[in-house]
Amino acid sequence: MRKLFLVIFLVVGIFGFTIGAPILAIAQGQTNDNFTRVIIGFDKPVGASEQALVRAYGGKIKYSYSIVNAIAAQMPESSLAGLSHNPHVTAVEADDTVYAVDVFDTELDNAWGVKHIQSGDVHAAGNKGADVEGGVKIGIIDSGVNYLHPDLNDNFDPLNLGYDFYYYDYDPMDMYGHGTHVAGTACAEDNDIGSVDPKLGVVGVAPECDLYSLRVLNEEGVGYWSDIIAAVGWSTGVEMQIKNVFTGEMLTVQGLKLDVINLSLGKDRDPGGIVKQAFDNAEAQGVVIVAAAGNSGTVMGKGNNVIYPAKYDSVIAVAATDSSNNRASFSSTGDKVEIAAPGVNVYSTWNDNAGYYDPQPVCTGILTDINGDWQPDGECYKYGSGTSMASPHVAGVAALIIAAGYSDYNGDGVTNNRDVRAILDASATDLGATGRDPQFGYGLVNALLAVQTAGANITPKANAGADQTVVDSDGDGIENVILDGSSSSDSDGSIVSYEWYEGATFLATGVSPTITLSLGSHTITLVVTDNGGATGSDTVQINVTEESSDGGNSCPPGWAKRGICTQ
Repeated sequence: MRKLFLVIFLVVGIFGFTIGAPILAIAQGQTNDNFTRVIIGFDKPVGASEQALVRAYGGKIKYSYSIVNAIAAQMPESSLAGLSHNPHVTAVEADDTVYAVDVFDTELDNAWGVKHIQSGDVHAAGNKGADVEGGVKIGIIDSGVNYLHPDLNDNFDPLNLGYDFYYYDYDPMDMYGHGTHVAGTACAEDNDIGSVDPKLGVVGVAPECDLYSLRVLNEEGVGYWSDIIAAVGWSTGVEMQIKNVFTGEMLTVQGLKLDVINLSLGKDRDPGGIVKQAFDNAEAQGVVIVAAAGNSGTVMGKGNNVIYPAKYDSVIAVAATDSSNNRASFSSTGDKVEIAAPGVNVYSTWNDNAGYYDPQPVCTGILTDINGDWQPDGECYKYGSGTSMASPHVAGVAALIIAAGYSDYNGDGVTNNRDVRAILDASATDLGATGRDPQFGYGLVNALLAVQTAGANITPKANAGADQTVVDSDGDGIENVILDGSSSSDSDGSIVSYEWYEGATFLATGVSPTITLSLGSHTITLVVTDNGGATGSDTVQINVTEESSDGGNSCPPGWAKRGICTQ
């Protein structure tokens, strides 16, 4: 059971309601008048000298990060000006609050999202989010997850549930409900424990994934960017030094490299460059990052109102749709919206039998307090709406792509998380205006097409070489020419055939054959075939010219530059 701490609540407004945000400084005997939460950026990796500098200005260090060159601390307000002028300090940014991205909606409908994006068809073919090495690793950065829920428990490793960055322990239990709902959409087990009446049991998009709960939000759905940076760092597998602000104890926490992280949270205010760098660095290290686009949209779908972190280029921003593929009226819009997913009246797992908005959860099983929040727990489920509910659909499909196996889909020469993102976008069902648009991005995520696209044979790239001009050296009207197809490539296999044509006339085979061409201009086509039977083509222009007729004493300047003759 959680320990009780003295807190002071600051009432703030968001999405039309008020919630309490605890000020953790009170747990250390500090006052909010004197101390403020900040994230301090440095010009090099954080070490003892950077920590000493913060302490010299009266700071209380919370995190010393490795994913970014920064320290999160509580600083005396009077020290900030002096600290910011230190030549090794690159930024001093507010450690602002963030919120779970919910919409309070009492309208009921069937649980439909996972089926609607054709996840069931992928499951039927044997892909449920696990490969030969085990489940694809998904981190839920949220309010925690009820890892004892019967539709989630088997997807957790009891020896590594994740981490609680709010209470600084290895028990990231959910006492708010939001994170459990998100986790169920992504990865609820396919265990046949459901019933129609009462409506119990759900299946997630990737029901055999490996789940990790990274708790950053409190019991009211409120958290801080400093904890989110730490959770994102954890997902890259780094070891972290964390100070427990309640006890003052320094903790060593080992992260785990995850495949996908989901953040159904955020805020419209830009948190600054340090937070952005943390997400950019995690993406560069191979993590697929999916986040809710936000619930700040207008009824007409106008404006640029995507929230952070979804607004970052390193993050996939997910909009929300209803069961008729209409944009949810609350869903944020703008050029950063990348893809859409079901987000209205989504039925999923819940942490206990109490909800912070109606309709209340439906529960069965033995109702006992198993997570320490003084609420009876059982097999509980609940409806929810918001881009928070849309985002884990996309995270789950990303896991299915990874489990299916994929290659260098975007053709950049490496196989990594950016190919997963490219496959998600390319396989989406286009909605709204043709192509990418501010309401739906590339369209509705489609699990079946995504997995099919991941497994499809990628067309090889033919390269017929640079254009050539050659001289008929002996004046017989023909000249031998060496062709060059060596720069052709196949990102997901190998090229097994090179064929050269002029028009419909077959000329030769091989990577670099020698052919004979007559005087004049020739367009030569290279056709390559890969080991999967896919073909690609490219052309090269070859000009065969006569040798100079004045004994070699005349050479056009352009020919001389190319080494064809000498002046």
